[in-house]
Amino acid sequence: MKAKLTNIASAIALALGGSVAISTPVYAQGFALEEVLVTARKKEETLQDVPVAVTSMSSDDLKALNLSDTQDLGSFSPGVHIEPAPAQGGSIAKVTIRGQVQTDNLITLDPSVGWYIDDVYLARAYGTANSLFDVSRVEVLKGPQGTLYGRNTTGGAIKILTEKADPNGELSGYATAGVGNYDSYKVGGAINIPLVANVLAVRLAAQKDERQDGFGELTIYDRFTQSPTGEKEEVGTRDNDVYRIGVTYDPTERLSATLSMERNSSYVTMASRNFSQQPGFTGDEPTPPRYFPLTRSSTDYYDSAANYGNYSDAESDTIALALVYDLSENVQTKLVYGNRDVDTAYMSDIDGTGVPVSQFSFPFEQVASQDSIEWQFSGLAMDGFLDWIAGVYYFEEDGFDLSRSGGLSTYQNGVDYNYSYGAAENKSQSAFVSGTFALTDAVNATLGVRYTEDEKAFFAQSYSVPLGVPSNPGPSSSACRIDSNNPPPNADFDQCTWSDSESYEFVSWTASVDWQVNEEVMTYAKAASSSRSGGQNARGLDADTSQPFSEETATDIELGIKSQLFDNSLKLNAAYYHTFYQDTQQTNLVSTPSGLITQVVNAGDADIDGIEADAQWVISPNWMLTVTAGYLDWEFDKPASGPTPILPSAPEFEGTARLNYFLPTNHGDWTFDLNVSSRSKLLGNISSGQSGIDAFPAATSESLTLFGARAQLDVKDTNLNVSFWARNLEDKEYTTSGLNLFFPGSLALANRPMGEPRTFGVDVTYSF
Repeated sequence: MKAKLTNIASAIALALGGSVAISTPVYAQGFALEEVLVTARKKEETLQDVPVAVTSMSSDDLKALNLSDTQDLGSFSPGVHIEPAPAQGGSIAKVTIRGQVQTDNLITLDPSVGWYIDDVYLARAYGTANSLFDVSRVEVLKGPQGTLYGRNTTGGAIKILTEKADPNGELSGYATAGVGNYDSYKVGGAINIPLVANVLAVRLAAQKDERQDGFGELTIYDRFTQSPTGEKEEVGTRDNDVYRIGVTYDPTERLSATLSMERNSSYVTMASRNFSQQPGFTGDEPTPPRYFPLTRSSTDYYDSAANYGNYSDAESDTIALALVYDLSENVQTKLVYGNRDVDTAYMSDIDGTGVPVSQFSFPFEQVASQDSIEWQFSGLAMDGFLDWIAGVYYFEEDGFDLSRSGGLSTYQNGVDYNYSYGAAENKSQSAFVSGTFALTDAVNATLGVRYTEDEKAFFAQSYSVPLGVPSNPGPSSSACRIDSNNPPPNADFDQCTWSDSESYEFVSWTASVDWQVNEEVMTYAKAASSSRSGGQNARGLDADTSQPFSEETATDIELGIKSQLFDNSLKLNAAYYHTFYQDTQQTNLVSTPSGLITQVVNAGDADIDGIEADAQWVISPNWMLTVTAGYLDWEFDKPASGPTPILPSAPEFEGTARLNYFLPTNHGDWTFDLNVSSRSKLLGNISSGQSGIDAFPAATSESLTLFGARAQLDVKDTNLNVSFWARNLEDKEYTTSGLNLFFPGSLALANRPMGEPRTFGVDVTYSF
């Protein structure tokens, strides 16, 4: 398959382009392709001129597709898959870009895909499943991001750019409200307030988005008697709030300052359950893995039973400050400061059944605080021959994970739960430089490099709490979970602690050449490499399981062409890429005498090939069609020992289509959007790798196709907008990839989150 893809790559590169561009329709006059601006290379450029793979979605695109939160973004961007993290409450948007994904969320594990809000990197994934309210644009960058972005990511980056206060504008804003099924509602608004004309303005925005009725019912089972307690909980509810204040200050023509402060809070209940089936065997056959039945409380697809409900309570505060100063006509400097505090508590029945195999006895907590600062210089040199940018970056973070989990193995040994606390101090500093050389009027070459030093220190405490003890008695040598015969580093058995620190150094780089063939077609070839830092195994109990994991590296080769054809009525773009994936970081569940633990390992090397394509056709001012497609093929090197790894949460095929219709009437202008998104099956993360996937069908989630629709009316001679929308029109029952407990001969469970059923509603917006 790899050879086949390589052979067709050159043919694709001659006909298609390298990124997805969803342009903003001009509704007042019908549809037309507009110029799309992006900041993928830390400067404002048109999307069709940037020799990198980027998806850009404007605020109008987000509304037309009814993409209201970050987990929806992957549905209409080829090569990108976003889903809730299984058994982690629902506040995490787990992102896969070009096959690279972070399968667990530990304080010591950096993401393979970085989230950014107004150029501020978000180190922790908790709280990333949040609202896209009052957002001006979303950019999805694909492939290694190590040269221009301060925290190296091997898969890509997602940049959320919020609406800014406008000193040059007038007092303006909007109010919006909506209702939907399952007793859902949302209400919000934004206002731009110029305080000093052309100098100072403030923007205020806020939204509340709540679904009060769940679409499933959870029956609670007693963890000891395994009988119903009589308690029931609704699942599939949410209560999300976002508050934002923005300030823009332009005291002179050369100086500009923007400040954004955001508070985002969410309370989400997740519908999930075990999907493994009881196998048919006679008893005369060899002992099979132990499969637990579904433990359903009814025949309804969304109803389930468990010892605890799944919920997440996340709150984050983010500050982004940017100062831009023109040193001269050709040189500019920019300072970006960021701060983020995130506080999360989630509860999860890990096994997804009424049998107490494994669950959190108390909410899992993660608290983290980060600060970052980047100082950039950029400009033009040699009469425009060189367009350059250089800078330094510093990042520091303090935080902890607190886990209190139990299950059958602990109860049988007289243990109520295992207490596991891990505190981390993470620091990173780097310097970068990049330049684009105008070799001719049509040909440009770009070279960039970044040097990074990371330091990671970690402190752990782990002990057991006996059954029947009314409160946590604290550590004691008899309760220590850490192994005294094979201890982790710096072990203290009186306090049940150990600690370690590691440093990492690596170089990331980018090189590309682009050629403007004519006014309609641009081709490019790009290579880039980036590493994400290694770290400590936060839940290790001995010298073996506490071994630090190494950094992983992705080196990407990409060929693409971007084109706007037939009098600017057709945009046709695509890219072929090959990724050399080294020392892949993956999280495994490991069974120990003290219970289940998670361990991050370097699973080995892989090769990933893929194709991403996009076509957008303005058929007439009244009709527009957008089609995207993605294909991915991967292969891991066979290890000398141990299981062959897999690539979880990475569908082989993805595709979308949108048909838009514009209809002017005497009452106003209607715009209609009918869309469909489709993906192939998903593999769940499983420690036994390919052999486990082959032996355990429940670890694989089925392929999926979903339809959505939206009708919007801009009421004539008013500032009123009314829209009617629906998602999952066919009311399909489906799941995303799950958490798999698969230990042949003893245990086989697949706890998968369930996707939402059909939802629909109406929104009203008034602008002033």
